[in-house]
Amino acid sequence: MSDTHFSPFETNLDREAALKTLREATAGADDGELFLERRRSEAMVFDDGRLKTASYDASEGFGLRAV
Repeated sequence: MSDTHFSPFETNLDREAALKTLREATAGADDGELFLERRRSEAMVFDDGRLKTASYDASEGFGLRAV
């Protein structure tokens, strides 16, 4: 698994559109935040020195909160 830098605004997300959405969602609120996450995991299970199962998972998501 590579250790690549997570740069959502360089690849998947328009920075200005995200800021506009955040401003609109938090209008009138005391505080707000946009949370971005990318997760990757790998697992391998060996039994008596032999690979029994292997799995890989990747997910990306976000959360928007206004307080």
